[in-house]
Amino acid sequence: MSLKLSYRDKVIFIVVMIILVLVAGFFLFIKPKFEAVDSAKYTLEAKQTEKANIDAKIQTLPTIIESLKESAKTIEEKQKLFLDEGHPYVNETYIREILNDLDIEVVSMTTEYTKASDIKGYIVNNKNILAYKNKMDADLYNELPQEVYDQWNGVAKAGYPVANIGVTTMNVTFKSDIELNDAFDFIDRMAEDEKAVIINTVGSGAEATEGATNTNISATITMYSIFPLNVEKVLEETDEVKPLETTETPAA
Repeated sequence: MSLKLSYRDKVIFIVVMIILVLVAGFFLFIKPKFEAVDSAKYTLEAKQTEKANIDAKIQTLPTIIESLKESAKTIEEKQKLFLDEGHPYVNETYIREILNDLDIEVVSMTTEYTKASDIKGYIVNNKNILAYKNKMDADLYNELPQEVYDQWNGVAKAGYPVANIGVTTMNVTFKSDIELNDAFDFIDRMAEDEKAVIINTVGSGAEATEGATNTNISATITMYSIFPLNVEKVLEETDEVKPLETTETPAA
């Protein structure tokens, strides 16, 4: 039995086949392309947002750099109080040069190796520095910052820096006249230098024999040292910051 299609049926069949091919082509080729374009669009928008955030952060860098430079200047003044961290010989040279300048003869000098010590052990925490009675009494509407109340109530945490400092102990013996003028000159000179150096004890030896013109003086000294910041290097850093340059290719 043969099936004969009319002209009308043949036209309908051909149209249906064409439609099926178009639908199949849409799902196989055109729809993935649209999805790829949408994905590229979302990726581009995300990258543009990320770039805008980075550029915004970059714009704050000059302010940060300037703040670091100001901090470096402050550190430069403070670190002058300390000796530079180094071999004990460096510390011995510092004391020996002072004694030589005063024309004092060194008898002996022993120095322990520098040891690291937590810096908070040398900090005196000012309690209630932000809060005092008159100020608290005048606070009728509780408008002060929380840190002031914490200070007043004694619950504020001590903000000790996380750092170590070098501590060196030295014993030095030198000659002085009987009146101990040389010893006093040495003490005065150490005070004039305003370095982070403490003379713990100063004592003379045995009583001088009759007719002696000098005596030995023994002193124990504690010296504090740090690794100094290279301030000149910090100040050389440029504050010229350029935004990121990217080439954006629009999604096709």
